[in-house]
Amino acid sequence: MREDEVATGAADGWWAALYDEHLAEVLLERDEEPTAALDFLARVLQLAPGDRVFDQCCGIGSLAIPLAARGHEVVGCDLIERYVARGRADAARAGADVELHAADAFTFVPSRACAGAFNWWTGFGYARDDARNLDMLRRAFEALAPGGRFALDTMNVPGVIRGFRPEVVTERRGIRLARRSVLDVDAGLLHKRWTYALPDGRTVEHDSTVRLHTPWELRALLSAAGFREIELFGDVDGSGLTVESPRCIAVATKGET
Repeated sequence: MREDEVATGAADGWWAALYDEHLAEVLLERDEEPTAALDFLARVLQLAPGDRVFDQCCGIGSLAIPLAARGHEVVGCDLIERYVARGRADAARAGADVELHAADAFTFVPSRACAGAFNWWTGFGYARDDARNLDMLRRAFEALAPGGRFALDTMNVPGVIRGFRPEVVTERRGIRLARRSVLDVDAGLLHKRWTYALPDGRTVEHDSTVRLHTPWELRALLSAAGFREIELFGDVDGSGLTVESPRCIAVATKGET
C-alpha cells in the first residue's frame, strides 16, 4: 500500500464506516473505569451532584455511564446507532440513568440546558472544512446553561508532528489493529488507514482523515463559537500543555450573558 493511497482514501463522512464493532472492541471498551478522566471532568466542569452533563460523541457510553453512576444526569449523542443501542443496554444493566440519542453531533442539541459538556477521545475535527467543525462547537455552546463549561479532548498536534509515528499496532482480544498514518502538513490533515486482522482470518480496512488543529487554532475556533476563558491542559492530571503532552484538552466557559 502506497502513502498516496492512504492520503486520498477518505472523504468527509468516513466516520460512519470507521466506527464499527471492531473499533469498539479494540479501542472503546474499557477493562477499568476511566477514573482519572472522570475526576478531571468533574473538576474542570465544576460539576455539582445531580448536574446535567452533555457527552457529545458519546460512543458506547464509556464515560457517560460511569459519570451517571456518580450521580450526574447525563445526556449523550452519537451518530452510530449500534453504539447508542449498546450504550443504552449497558446503562440499563448498570442501573445508570443515561439519556442517549442516535444523532449527528454537528446538529444535535439536548432538549434542556446542561451545566457542563465534553467531547472526548478525539471526537472533533472530522470535517476538512472548519466551518463545519465550528458547527459542532456551536452545538456544545448551545447545550450549556449560562456559566456552563465545555471540555474538548483532542490530539496535541505539535507533539504529534514532533514524534510522528507512521504506524501504530494495537492487539486486543485476538484482534490486531494496524494504523498507518500520513501527515499532510500543507493542508493540516492526518490521514489513516485502519487495518484489522480478525481471529477468523478476515481483514477489514477503513480510512479516516482528521483536521490537525494547533492549540492556537482550537482557541480561535472556541472563541468563534462564543466561548470565553479558554484554558489548555496537556493531560487529565491537570498539567499545562507542552510539546511533550500526550493530549491537548481545551476547557472553555459560556458567558453569563
